[in-house]
Amino acid sequence: MPLLPEAYKGREQTYVKHIFLENYIVRVAYNILSFRDDFVFVDGFSGPWKSKDESLEDTSFGRATSKLIKIQRGLLEEGNAKIIRCLFIENNKHRFENLDAAVTSLDEIKARAIHGDFEDQIPEIVKYIGNSFSLVFIDPTGWKGFGLENIKPILSLKGEVIINFMFDHINRFMNHPRPETAETYDQLFGGKGWFSEFQALIDAGVEREEAVLTVYKTRLKKMGGYKYVTSTRIKHPSNNRTYFHLVYATRHPKGIIEFRDVEKKSSNIQEQVRDVLKQENIIKKRQQATGMDDLLGVVEQDGNNAAFEAERANRLAQAKERLCLVLQSNKMISAEELQGEILETPLIRKSDLNEWIHTLRELGIVKVENMSERAKALNRSHTLHIISPPKIDQF
Repeated sequence: MPLLPEAYKGREQTYVKHIFLENYIVRVAYNILSFRDDFVFVDGFSGPWKSKDESLEDTSFGRATSKLIKIQRGLLEEGNAKIIRCLFIENNKHRFENLDAAVTSLDEIKARAIHGDFEDQIPEIVKYIGNSFSLVFIDPTGWKGFGLENIKPILSLKGEVIINFMFDHINRFMNHPRPETAETYDQLFGGKGWFSEFQALIDAGVEREEAVLTVYKTRLKKMGGYKYVTSTRIKHPSNNRTYFHLVYATRHPKGIIEFRDVEKKSSNIQEQVRDVLKQENIIKKRQQATGMDDLLGVVEQDGNNAAFEAERANRLAQAKERLCLVLQSNKMISAEELQGEILETPLIRKSDLNEWIHTLRELGIVKVENMSERAKALNRSHTLHIISPPKIDQF
């Protein structure tokens, strides 16, 4: 199978998003159903959007339900009768008709489609989820229709959310003078005052993209009472500009750990897709210039380009600073809580933290209870005792 399915040609960023979504759904569903009897997935802006596949396998609906059906089958084969329910919301009449027909055809998981605006359906969504653990996916085409104050009832439920923060659109109109535009931004950020918070970060030297994302994540965390809120960046296919961020909120460190593991896989795929697309464009221009086919074809690369490595290096530095602060302010901390705190930083992996803690152990700065001398990987049974406050140049 080619790296990029034909149905995603011209929608490479959507492919990366769907890869991320389906992989995270598998992680969270299996985790939750290991100790609960049911799990609910909600897609607030279901579409299907610009689908080129009759089976809708190039949509969030198709990819999510396909994975959930496999999970349901696997659990049944193991003798575990669990309940998986899905709710899909779409306001466009024509798209809803296609969606409803697809939902009706599902017979292995419980699913329902609702016609209407996402915000207007909040009471019905809350009722549908009930006391179950849910993953709510909010994937709009712009920045309207999911204001933080309006979706607060969903954020308050026991569960997690993934929100497509459309930075490319938001950034374009952030300083727009029209009052009606400013009002929609107030709704997006959950009330007035967000721009002052954003400007304060800018004045402190934070880059524009990081500043607006930080304000949104901070307000989302407060609005939903979440312990952790993080994000992952999806780029334009042909350049290093940001298309959007998938913002994720959870109350448990396990969620952050799983999110980062999925990010590692999807970011590798993203860079591979971008490498191939770049080479295809180079070959196309060469063919146009010479009038000859390129016999070498496209050579796939590993995606470890300079821009990505520079971005990760910056995140590693941020995570090291955060690790110092956390260890300096605690005498003792569980490994799981520490993982949640540090892996909240984008692009940071468990292996990074394991390496840093291993170095600090060797220096006698931390002691890890229940960990053998030769072991290096932290797990939930471990507790860290901080012997002396670390400095960033020590690891």
